[in-house]
Order: sequence, then structure tokens, then C-alpha cells
Amino acid sequence: MVYAKDPSGFRELAMLQKILIIGFFISILVVYFIGKVFSQQIFKPFSQIIKKVQEITADNLHLRLPGRKGTDELAEITTTFNDMLDRLETAFDTQSNFISNASHELRTPISIISGEAELAMGSGELPESHKQSLSVIISEADKLQEIISGLLYLAKTSADKSKQPKERVRMDQLLMNIKKITDQVNPGCELRLTFEDLPEEEDELTVMGYEHLLQLALSNIVTNACKYSDNKPVRIHLKTSNKHILINVLDEGIGIPEQEKKYIFEPFFRASNTHFYEGHGVGLPLALKIIRLHRGTIDIRTQVNSGTDITVLLPSVANHK
Repeated sequence: MVYAKDPSGFRELAMLQKILIIGFFISILVVYFIGKVFSQQIFKPFSQIIKKVQEITADNLHLRLPGRKGTDELAEITTTFNDMLDRLETAFDTQSNFISNASHELRTPISIISGEAELAMGSGELPESHKQSLSVIISEADKLQEIISGLLYLAKTSADKSKQPKERVRMDQLLMNIKKITDQVNPGCELRLTFEDLPEEEDELTVMGYEHLLQLALSNIVTNACKYSDNKPVRIHLKTSNKHILINVLDEGIGIPEQEKKYIFEPFFRASNTHFYEGHGVGLPLALKIIRLHRGTIDIRTQVNSGTDITVLLPSVANHK
């Protein structure tokens, strides 16, 4: 038997092992980058479609995806999506036209009814019982007018998301305007505004949206707080956090039963403990739609006979930068 060491052979085997390991990892990297390039090329049309779809909103339903030739899956997806947009645009236009026509057709007869009843009440020849009946007619006509106005606003907010261009709205100024109007309309309601550590940057207090709609939404919330708390003090806190604006409306009212909280944003729903208060159940649903239109949220914490805390969260202009 002959035994001998082969140092040069071992060195060559060790070198070969290193080369194989390095080559293996290099080949994995090469395959990864080549696969990534090919996948980007393959999915590039899908990325273009996604980018174009994200640009289409309720305000620009006239936009369409670029047409594609051929009979492949991409051409079929594009055609199907454009057909769906055609149907949506037709439905939105039909709903918008109905709302415009209904606004005129419904309000005019009610105004005539109220006017004729008031004219009849002005006559001194009517007996007192007839005057009481006319007074009821006028009161119920006014309620019907409020319901129709709320429904039309609710439907219009859902239908066309407002055709007016968005504008910059300072929320601290808007809340002060709401307080001023509330003090005039309902002097018995005591509103207390609190601005906590407001930022120096104006954009962090500003929302891009529709001022009249935001004022309507927040006014509905404040009005409910005053009404269902029997004009006890209502506190409104404004603060900012993480480029968002938080508005808290706290009252000391009757609250909402826990099992009924999930229904409060449904149109015409009224809690079981509100029988002695006038209302139609459209204020909060309308407020929710307007806040969602501005990409915000509403959170409600409530307890029966202890009050309600409503928090409105809205993204500020600084959030878009």
C-alpha cells in the first residue's frame, strides 16, 4: 500500500468549491434581476390600467381607458371596464337629473300649500277650530319641507359629489362661524370652543373640500348635541395629530342606547329615547356622507343619560404633501 498527500489537488478542489458557491449565488442574482425585468415588462400594461383607473372618480366619469387592439385578456378587461363606466355615467346622470327635477316639483306644491294656509288664517271670519287646523297644516308642511330638503341634500351628496371645485377651508374659522350662527339661531345653546395647541403651519388646519357641505355636516352634529342635551353646555375641541384634524363635539344629553348605535347613520332612524324631541333622522346620515366625501371618519362614543362624544377626523392639506 502506498499513501501520499496531494496538497495541490486539495487546493484546486477548495478553489473549485469556492468558485461553485460564488457562481451559484451570482447565478441566483442574475436570474432574479432578469426575472424582475421580464415581469415588469409583462405586467406593465396592467400597471398602466391600474394607474388610469385610479384617476377616474365620480367627478370625471367621462374618462375612459385607452382602447387596445386584439382579443387577448387585456383587451377584454379594457372593453369590459369601459362598458361599465358607460353604464355608471348614464346612471349618475339620470339620478342627478331626477334630483334637480324633484327639487323643483316637490318644493313648489308644498310652498303653495303653506302660502294658501297662511292666507286663509289671515281671514278673520274663520272659527277658531278652523284656524287650529290650518295651523297644523302649516306646521306639517314645514316639517315636510325640511324632510324633502334633507333627502335631496342626502341624495345630491351621493349622486354628484358636488360639481364645484374644491377650496381651502380653515377649520378653526369654520367652527367659529358655526358658533356665531348657532348663537343667533339658538341662543339657549351654550357652545364652548377649545383650540388645543394649534400648529403654526396653516396647512395643518386646512382641509381641501367644500365649505358649505362641511359647515352643513358640523352644524347638524352641533344642533343635535344642543337639542338632545336640552341646551346644556356643548364643548367643541379642535386639535391636530399626524397631519389630521380632530373635532370633538361633547354634550351632556340623553345619549344613545348601546344596542341602537349601529343604526344611527341609517336615514330616518331615531333612537327609542328621542320621542319627546323633534327630528327626522337625516342629519347624521347626511353628515357621515359629507365627511366621507372629504375622506374623513366619524366615531361616536355614547352612554344613556351621560352624553355623547362625536369625533370627526379629517385629513389636512399637509397630509397630501
